Amino acid sequence: MIRDLEKAEVSSVIFIRDYIQLHFEGERANGMLTAYTMPLSVVSGQEFDSNTPGYRDSLCSFINHRVRRSEMEEWKIKLVFDNDDMLEIPLQAADELGVEAAMLRIDDEILIW
Repeated sequence: MIRDLEKAEVSSVIFIRDYIQLHFEGERANGMLTAYTMPLSVVSGQEFDSNTPGYRDSLCSFINHRVRRSEMEEWKIKLVFDNDDMLEIPLQAADELGVEAAMLRIDDEILIW
């Protein structure tokens, strides 16, 4: 299901207290990826985490960019965009705490990590 985000464009980034939502519009489907653990971003070669100045701007820079590749690595969800910028959602810390790290909703399907 994560591959359904490929070729989809980020249409909005929403910041809600302690989690983030990215909305996608695509040819195959529209979706929403919710990150309950703060994602890491790499924009123009610079890494950003939630404590780095410019973090929110880095996430907003994904708007209007398409996902070129989406993958599940051992302990993270990774999205690579058409400009080679990246978003990574770490899964391990949430798993150790027994809580959800992320949720992907595409149409009527939901996937939870």
